[in-house]
Amino acid sequence: MEVRKDQIFNLWNTNGRRSDVPDALRIYLEILCEIREEYPGETWASYPASTAEFLFYRKAVERSPGVFKRHPQYDAFLERLGKDYGRFLSRDREWMAGGLSARDRAVLDGAIEARARHYTSNLVKIGFADKQRRISEAGFSYLKNRTERDPLESLLPIDNINLILFRQMMKLKVFSGPDEKGRRSYYSPFFMAVYLLLYQEKLEKTAFMTIVQGMTPYLTEEEKKRALSGGKELEREIWNVEIPVPQPFLESGPVSEAVFGAYIKNRKSSKVEAVYYEFYRLLRKLRQERSRESYGKLAELMAENRDKLQKAFGYGREIFDMGRGAGYTLEQFLEKNGNHPFLSSGEFNRRFYEAYFLSGRADDIREYSDTTERLLGASGLFRFSALPELSCGEVLVQIFDRELLSSRIFGAMDREEYEAYEEAEGCFFRADRSMAQILGFDGAQVRDRMEKIRLALGEETSLGIREKLHSRSSEAFRAHVESKYPREKIMELLPLFSDRKNDPRIQREVHDMASVPTIYEYVTGIAWYYLSGRDFDLYESLNLTLNADFEPVIHAGGGDGDIVIHYGEAVVMLEVTLMNKQAQRRGEWEPVLRHSLNLKAAAGGRETMTFFIADQLDYNTVNIWRAVAAASLESTNTHKKVDGVSIMPLTNGDILEFLRKRVPRERIMEEVRRSFAGVPRITDTRWREEILDNL
Repeated sequence: MEVRKDQIFNLWNTNGRRSDVPDALRIYLEILCEIREEYPGETWASYPASTAEFLFYRKAVERSPGVFKRHPQYDAFLERLGKDYGRFLSRDREWMAGGLSARDRAVLDGAIEARARHYTSNLVKIGFADKQRRISEAGFSYLKNRTERDPLESLLPIDNINLILFRQMMKLKVFSGPDEKGRRSYYSPFFMAVYLLLYQEKLEKTAFMTIVQGMTPYLTEEEKKRALSGGKELEREIWNVEIPVPQPFLESGPVSEAVFGAYIKNRKSSKVEAVYYEFYRLLRKLRQERSRESYGKLAELMAENRDKLQKAFGYGREIFDMGRGAGYTLEQFLEKNGNHPFLSSGEFNRRFYEAYFLSGRADDIREYSDTTERLLGASGLFRFSALPELSCGEVLVQIFDRELLSSRIFGAMDREEYEAYEEAEGCFFRADRSMAQILGFDGAQVRDRMEKIRLALGEETSLGIREKLHSRSSEAFRAHVESKYPREKIMELLPLFSDRKNDPRIQREVHDMASVPTIYEYVTGIAWYYLSGRDFDLYESLNLTLNADFEPVIHAGGGDGDIVIHYGEAVVMLEVTLMNKQAQRRGEWEPVLRHSLNLKAAAGGRETMTFFIADQLDYNTVNIWRAVAAASLESTNTHKKVDGVSIMPLTNGDILEFLRKRVPRERIMEEVRRSFAGVPRITDTRWREEILDNL
C-alpha cells in the first residue's frame, strides 16, 4: 500500500465503512466469486466495458441490507431502467445508443460503480485480491477457511480465520512513493504493534493505536531511530511532521472566505465549512476588540457547533476552557486561555491552519485506527478490553525477539523487490505464506524457537504446548462468559433476537464486529452451556472465530455444524439460524440434514442428536425433520448408510423457557430420545426398484 507524505494509511475506505470487517471481507470475496462464475467474460471495469462493478454493488446491497439501508440514487436508477434492465445488463447495442441519459451515466459511475470500487479496495489493501479484483491465493484461503500451518503456528490456540488475518497483517507494509532511483521506504504497522506490546512500557489504547496508525514510511533515519527509542518519543514523532502552510495563511491580514474555503474544507458539508469560517472570523474579531459582544458571539457559535469545531481545530478535544454551566465571563475566559496560540500568537493565520492540519491528522488517525484495531483483534492475538496486550505473549516473545522486530518495523525496497513483494502477479503479499516463511526462518531457526517456547512453558512436546495453551484459552473464555454473560444476561439478550430492529442494541451489548446472526449463534451456545450445567468445553465446541477478547467475529464455516458438543455418552449439534420461515426451506434443509448425517456417520456408534434452533419455525421444516428420522439415508462425505437421524426443532422462546425453568439438557435429550424412538422406520429400501420391476 502506497501513501503520500501527508497521508495516514487506512485499511478500510471511509465510503462504505462497516464494523463487521471480517464478515464483510468474506461477503465481498463471495460476491467476486459469484460474478466470475456467472459472468466469466467480465473484467473489473466500468460500464459499458463491463457490468462487474454494477453487479458487485447490487449484490453487496442485497447481501448486507442491515448495513446498506439507504441507497436512493441506486433505487431511482433501477426504477428509471424499468423494463430495460435486461437490455442494460446485456449491453444491448441498439439500446445503449440512447438508453442511458447523461444523468444516469453520472449516477451509475458516481453512486454505484465508484462505491463498488471503494468497497473492494479493502480486499486489495489486505491482500485478498489484486487491483483487477481477482481473488488472491491468500483470499481463497480466507474464503475457504483452509490453510496449512507451520510448526510455530500449530502451537497457537487460534483458528484458521484468525491465522490468515494474522499473516496478512504481518505481511502488510505501508510504502512511500518511489524516489528518483525507484527505491521505496516502508513501515510495518504489525511489527510496530508487537514491538510496543513486548518491549515498551504499557500504553493505554488511544496512545497505542495513535502510534501504530500514525507512523509513516517517510521518517528520516534519525527520526526512525528516535521512534524506536520508546515511550513518549514514539508519540512525539507522530506530530513531528512538516505542515504545508498555504501562502495566504503565512500573511498577517484576514483571509477572505473564498480563499479560506479553498484550503480549509469539510468532506461532507459546505454548511460546516461556513461554520469554520465564522469561527475564524470571530476569533480574529475577539483578538482585535476583546469585547463582551465579540466574546458572546464566539461562545455562542462554539456551543452550537462544539463537536464540529473540536474535531476540526481541537484534536477532538475542547479548544478553550469555557467554564461550566453558564460559562466564563470575558475576563475569566481571557485569564484561563490567554496563552492559547489562537489568542496570543503573532502568527494567528499560521497557527489556525496548523491546528486545522494537525486536528485533521488526529481525526484521520482516530477514524482509520478503528479498522486496524479490529483486524489486529480478529487475528486472535491482540487484546483491547483493558490495556492493549498480546494473547500468548510468552510464546510470541520467543518468536519475535527485540532485534528481529526493530529490524522489520522500517525498511526499504528497490523497484524489483517492491514489484515482487506487492505488485507482480502471484506476489508475496497476496500469496498464502506461513509465519516462518514470512519471517524468513529456515528449519534450524524454527527448531530454535520451538525449543525456547518448550523451555518457557515447561513442556516436553509440541502437543503438550498446544494442550496447555488451549486449556488456558478455554479457561479464560469460560471466565469471560461467566463474567460478561451470566445466565441472567443471556435471558435478557435472547428475546431481543425476535425483532431485527433490536440489532444495533444487540451489537452494542455484545460486540459490533460480528453480524447479528453470528452473535445469535454465540449467545445460543452460551445458553446451552448453562442448560448443560457447564459440563462441556464451550471454547472447543463453537464453530466461531473469536477475537483475543473472546468476542464473536465471524462464523468459521468449513462445512461443519454451528456448535458441536462432545459429551461422554453422546454428541450434540446445535444448528442456529435467524432465517425466517420461508428462507428456512431454501437455506437450511440441505445443510442441516447434511451436517446431521455426516455427524452421525463420524460418531463411531455414539448417540447423536441435532437441535435446529430458530426464532420461528416453518411448519414444513418441523415435519421434514421428523420424517427423516424414519428414512435410511447416506452421509455426503463418506457415503455410509445412516438410519434414524434425530433433528429436534426448537424456538428461541423454547430455549428461554428452559433457562427460566432451569430444565437440564439431560432431561431435554431424554424426552427427544423417547419421542424419536417411537418413529417407525422405513425398512423397505428397495421400494423404488419394486415399482419399476412391476412396470
